[in-house]
Amino acid sequence: MTYLITGATGFIGSWVVRSLKKRGFDMVLTDIKPDYSRLEMLVDNPESIPFVAADITQPDAFEKIFEKYDIKTVIHLAALQIPNCRENPVKGAMVNVVGFLRLFEAVKKLKTDVKIVYASSVAVYGPQTLYGSGPVNEDVILKPTTHYGAFKVCNELTANAYWVENNIPSIGLRPHTVYGFGRDVGVTADITRALKAAVLGRPFKIRFGGQVDLQYAADVAEAFVLASLAKVRGARVYNIRGDIVGVETIVDLIHNMVPGSKNLVSYDPNPLPIAVNLDDSAFRNEIGHIEKTSIEEGLNETLHIFMKLKERGRLSLED
Repeated sequence: MTYLITGATGFIGSWVVRSLKKRGFDMVLTDIKPDYSRLEMLVDNPESIPFVAADITQPDAFEKIFEKYDIKTVIHLAALQIPNCRENPVKGAMVNVVGFLRLFEAVKKLKTDVKIVYASSVAVYGPQTLYGSGPVNEDVILKPTTHYGAFKVCNELTANAYWVENNIPSIGLRPHTVYGFGRDVGVTADITRALKAAVLGRPFKIRFGGQVDLQYAADVAEAFVLASLAKVRGARVYNIRGDIVGVETIVDLIHNMVPGSKNLVSYDPNPLPIAVNLDDSAFRNEIGHIEKTSIEEGLNETLHIFMKLKERGRLSLED
């Protein structure tokens, strides 16, 4: 079985490649350009994996890949994040919505037996106050507060339409605050960027407070791989869950891990306007169980990578 990974050189994409390679699966990677800066820290010899530079907004991007490679499963992660979509909603829609449509249209046109697993987001939800104290399941009313979240709602509905009309199976996953090496874009990237700033000895203020559902990149990648292997049919969408923790606690952990960072890393007390207490029982019951990485272990692994990059003179906060 050959996988196609879109957004393969991005944050979650790189961790998914790592997880698949550990299992020995064949892969084809695609992204707008071959940037191996994340992959080379996670995977041995990433240049040996077939790579196709492609703009997924173009009509024939996926068709060319499907014609050349025997793809059976797509893990679709290519997307622009909240700040990019806010700055340029039309461009955001082209990548996040039209690119998504291009994928399903290519599968429909070529009549290939392809399963699609894709990244939705917790951004499809509104604030926790809309749903009570939770846990919030997948069937509640979705009220996103960002263009990015609205695009993800559109994609979930689009995937359902392609199942009903064209019998194309898909699974969407809704991650929350994902952290780890390579996370450098988006508001919730601030957790990872704060740790990087501490290593560099530079001040950094996380732009939110309150509670977040903190999820380590390796665990989220494992969720995508497990979903790709599941025998579930239809167009399904699942919450995934890590550990609910206060941003204040995370900042304290960073202070303790990096000597001298107490006066550098701070946070804004205002919480993110999205639900935090999500019910992941459907994923656990229908897809499988993931052994979660503790917050301390995940932060320490991330710190170790940052320290290595710093020693090589390759760590910066330019992102």
